[in-house]
Parts: sequence; C-alpha cells; structure tokens
Amino acid sequence: MDEKSLAKLFVLTAGITLVLLYLVILAGSVVRATGSGMGCPDWPKCFGRYIPPTSIGQLPADYKVRFKVEGRSIGDFSVTQTWTEYVNRLTGALSGFSMFVMGVVSFFFWKRVKRVTLLIWFAMILLGFVGWMGKVVVATNLRPLMITMHVASALSVVAITIYAFFRIRHIAGAGNRQAVPARVARLLLGVFLVTLTQVAIGTQVRQRVDVIYEAMNNTHRETWIRQIGAIFSVHWLMAFVVVIFNVLLLIELRSLPLAPLYKKLAALIVALLTAEYLFGMVLSNFGIPAFAQPIHFFLATLVFGLQFALMVNLSAEPLVE
Repeated sequence: MDEKSLAKLFVLTAGITLVLLYLVILAGSVVRATGSGMGCPDWPKCFGRYIPPTSIGQLPADYKVRFKVEGRSIGDFSVTQTWTEYVNRLTGALSGFSMFVMGVVSFFFWKRVKRVTLLIWFAMILLGFVGWMGKVVVATNLRPLMITMHVASALSVVAITIYAFFRIRHIAGAGNRQAVPARVARLLLGVFLVTLTQVAIGTQVRQRVDVIYEAMNNTHRETWIRQIGAIFSVHWLMAFVVVIFNVLLLIELRSLPLAPLYKKLAALIVALLTAEYLFGMVLSNFGIPAFAQPIHFFLATLVFGLQFALMVNLSAEPLVE
C-alpha cells in the first residue's frame, strides 16, 4: 500500500476509535446517572464471571458478602445495573483494541510524523490507565474524586485521537491546516480554555450531586439543586460566558476564507451548546432527572472534541512539517 492508502486506513481506524471512545464516555455517564457503577462489584470480572449473570438465581446465596467492597456488603442485585456497567466495560475494551490497530498502522508514518506514533502509543498507555482507574472507581466505592480523574483521563485520550486523526488526514490529502489572523487564534484558544474551565466546574457540580445522591438514597431529587451550593450558581453563570465566546468565534470564522468544514464545526459547536443549555435547564427545573444527566455531560464532551479539532486545524501560522 502507498502512503496515501495507509493514511486513509489510519483515518478510518481513528474515526472508529473516536466513535468507540465517545460511546465509552456516554456509557460511563449513563452508569453514573443510573447508579450502576456497582452493578459489577469486582473488576475485571463481573460477579466473578466474564459474562454477567442475568438473574439472581445465578449468584451464590451470600453474594452480597462475597463480593463486598471496602468491607461493605453490596446492595441487591439488579440485572439492569449489572449489564449497564458491563456494556460500559465492553465498549472500553473495544476502544482499546481499535487504538492498538491505530498504533500499529502509525508506525508506517514514523519518518513523516514521529509525534503521531508516540502520542498514539502514549494514548494506549493512558487508556490502560483509564481501565485501571475503572478498577479504582469500583474499589473506592465510587468516590467522586476518582470518578473525575477517570473522566479527565478519557478526555485526554479523545484529544490525542482527534489530533492524530487530522494530522494523518492531511497526509491523505483530505484537507490542510489553515492559518487565521492572530486575533482569531487567540480567541480560539480563549474559547477552548473557557469551555474547559466550565467543564471542570461542571465536574465539581457533578461530584456534589453524587454525594447528595448517596446521602439522599436517590430520593427527593427536587431538593438536590438547593443542596449543591454556590458552585452551581458559578456553573450557571459561566454557561452564558461560554455561549457568548463561542458565538463570537463563529462570527469571526464565518468572515474568513476558510474551508467549509471548519465553519460547520463552529456552527455545530454553537448548536450543541444551545442543546446543552436546554438540558441544563431541565436538570435545574425538574429535579435533576436521571435521563438528562448523561445527555448534558455527553454534549459537553462533544463540544470539547469539536473545539479541540478546530485548535488542531487552525492556527496563526500555517503548518510546517
């Protein structure tokens, strides 16, 4: 295969990996929203099995004690929670295999872009760390700080995959990095940092919700917003700042002679932020319904990925190989 064909193969594999990584993020968010994190109390197996049980009859009578976590007996068996957690782990394994294929193909571009190969193999190590963090999350009985580290590591893997996707895509002849005025490059960086700050604040809000979830035993959800504290108000106000900054970026990019793809990405970011804001209102005004939590978080990760894609493809200086 020639270099361009290999580049197309890499881009295809990277695209599949990216989809799988986002499925992992979505599945993980559903796990948290439904309280399914302890659906499989052990790791990497689930109730000591590679294929989880489908009924309580498949478990030993003393399963609550046998699979206790941190010295505490687990709750009642729930087939829904068990399989929700299992799907989360399965998509994680598939994304790891797909990234391994990316790593193998990346060696063909070693002489051209060594950084991509090094980053992909670093991402594989980081993905292994994410998997290990999954074990830690279970071992610490879903301690909020561990969950936040788990998510941050996963987003880092997403960023590396996006970077590799576009760098090799350029080699495949499917687009090039474009230069923008310095003021636009600074605005893009500022938008990304503001959004990243908002994601970090949102994580703190979610940590607080997790604490309240456990304390209230998933009851009286209509009171949770009042219990979160000042961090929720900061998160709400920052949402306006994020939207304004991204609208300004869209206006700037639409005025420049750029490839249509980048303008569409900026427009999609604003659309996703609008949807995310609406789901934020649903969470705030309707007692933090469980269905809206994973959607709100997933939209935030999509915005993160799209903004990072713009960072990779647009700069104040043209790309120098």
